[in-house]
Amino acid sequence: MNVSKREKYLIGILLAVLICFVYYQFIYVKQVEKLNNKKAEKNQVEQRYNEVMAAIANLDSKEENLKILKATVLDKSKRLYPTIMQEKIIIEIDKLLTDSGLKGNIAFSPIEVALVEKMVSPEIQKTESSLKALVDEYNGGASTSDNSNSNNETTANGGEQQSQSGTSENNATSEQLKVAINFSGNYEALKSFIASVQNYERKVVITNISISSKSQEELSGVMNLEFHAVPKLSDEDMEYLIWTLNNVYGKEVLFSNGVASGAYASTIEEQSNEKDVNDFVMMIRSSTSELPTVTIGKAKDDSRESYIYSDKDKIEEVEIAFDEIDGKIYYKYKTSSSYYPKDSSSQGKEFTSKSKDIVFEILSEKRSGTSDNSGIKLKVINNTEKNVEIIVKDDDTSNPRVTVTSEGYTVNVTKK
Repeated sequence: MNVSKREKYLIGILLAVLICFVYYQFIYVKQVEKLNNKKAEKNQVEQRYNEVMAAIANLDSKEENLKILKATVLDKSKRLYPTIMQEKIIIEIDKLLTDSGLKGNIAFSPIEVALVEKMVSPEIQKTESSLKALVDEYNGGASTSDNSNSNNETTANGGEQQSQSGTSENNATSEQLKVAINFSGNYEALKSFIASVQNYERKVVITNISISSKSQEELSGVMNLEFHAVPKLSDEDMEYLIWTLNNVYGKEVLFSNGVASGAYASTIEEQSNEKDVNDFVMMIRSSTSELPTVTIGKAKDDSRESYIYSDKDKIEEVEIAFDEIDGKIYYKYKTSSSYYPKDSSSQGKEFTSKSKDIVFEILSEKRSGTSDNSGIKLKVINNTEKNVEIIVKDDDTSNPRVTVTSEGYTVNVTKK
């Protein structure tokens, strides 16, 4: 069979097309698909790598935020009880009553875990005169009055709905103990008891009080108290959980005269009566601590509003300034990342020192090792006529965490 050149040429083209088709269909397409899959895998790996590297880069800041958050939680829960111990609360209430000179009988409700109620005072609607509508109409204000009434109703309804929704959305619970005290005594004793409760080291809520006159000088009434407890993040309240009264309790005859033998042989040590004169406090911790390395604030600030924090494994620069303007003293302080007052006022916040001097106590600690580099470089600016007394306690002797420089008037540094 003779094949012409033209036919050979056409057969060659056909074979070439067939080879290209087979290559494209069975080899090229599959290779391209594999390549696209590999590119997708590469993009996923790169994305995960970038996320991991970003997380690693933010690890220090997240750890710092965690420590600051933990310190904030500890500060906010400091005045709450770690758990409800009715026996200890009886002793505490009895001491408050005795110290104030108020007599009272105590009744307890069962301990329960319940939602924390938000105390909202009811809105009082003022009753208007019947002539007000006529006067408003005469003055052309009838529509305004109607709108005002409509707005008041809307506000009242909205407030009620908001109160209800606030109650439903507030899911915070606490261990609670409710106490009713039937009291009697004079007015000064009652005021002293209320002041003692408000200034007590633990958070005690007076939810209700009713008073009636017993005589010209004597009062009687009922007061309702609430005690709240929440779990603590640390063991700061372990001492509270220890029962320290080692007494002999009970009698052979329940209603016999006298008390149990050896009653109230207390082992509680009396606390020091030394007056606290610190105006400001600062705590310097190791970088290995679970809490921030630097905490600074006003002494005895139960709200912790004046506290600022820093958490760095290096020397932190801290500046505190005292200014005297028109006989009043103002303070402000800052770290590299925080400052107080929060409104960044150039004048600062007014305060009255507890003594003739301004006392600033710094609590430090020994370094845990050569890698423990936390510390502060404190700059004190004293623009007042008072002396600023800096008291540094428990600092590392070989490699101190605290160094102090000053500007202005007298600044004394004492290490203990």
